[in-house]
Amino acid sequence: MTPFLLLFVALATASPVKRQTSGLDADGDGLVSQDELMNAMTLQQALTALDSDGDGFIYLPQIIELWGVGDKFYELNTDGDNHLNFTEIENGMTLMDFYNQFDFNGDGTLDQAEAYQLHYIYDVINMVTPVEVLDDNGDGLLSNLEVQSHMTYNEILTALDVDESHRLDFAELSVLLGSQTQDFINAQDDNNDGVVSFGEAHHHHANLDTLFDRLDLDNSGYIEDAESAGINAVWAAVQALPVDPADVNNV
Repeated sequence: MTPFLLLFVALATASPVKRQTSGLDADGDGLVSQDELMNAMTLQQALTALDSDGDGFIYLPQIIELWGVGDKFYELNTDGDNHLNFTEIENGMTLMDFYNQFDFNGDGTLDQAEAYQLHYIYDVINMVTPVEVLDDNGDGLLSNLEVQSHMTYNEILTALDVDESHRLDFAELSVLLGSQTQDFINAQDDNNDGVVSFGEAHHHHANLDTLFDRLDLDNSGYIEDAESAGINAVWAAVQALPVDPADVNNV
């Protein structure tokens, strides 16, 4: 298994989307404030946690997995090469800037969906031990069979639904879909209200097969490396569900 995949397996399995409060949420209110982040880590610690292979560089796929788009990579990449070194990042942003990149709704705090990557980073810094992983044969690739043998499409929807509204907004969907989030919303949001209801999520032949294909960005037939971070995070959340979710096909 590649180092990058190992990192995100550890991140995802340690910290489900529907998670118990971690040490990052110090007051247990379900939100991560700027002060809580400042007290929990430095920017250098966060970057070190993301630097899975220890080469001192952060690559474009990792930035996309963090924030859904690669804009920040190009903004910080002052020398125009294929990676960011820690100095480029630290010269271009503070820990608060890093925090604000996750604050999708701009309210000054991070809810569970917005904070999921920071929870993962916190767990890596504090060496939380991963549990069961999706990659049964340890080859560093996730096959369709491996994914379907562990979870259902309905379980994925339920795990993503942090506020239990049966409606998935951009922040919730981005946990799984990253840069594919808006495309998925555009394809499934039949009433154009900006969110995808559980019912809409089943329209247009959407199922676990089509979801797998959407995550397989290079059409290799496998979900691998940066592609796998979202599905591993959701798998951790599925394991944390208290009961098997009811059929949500008609919700």
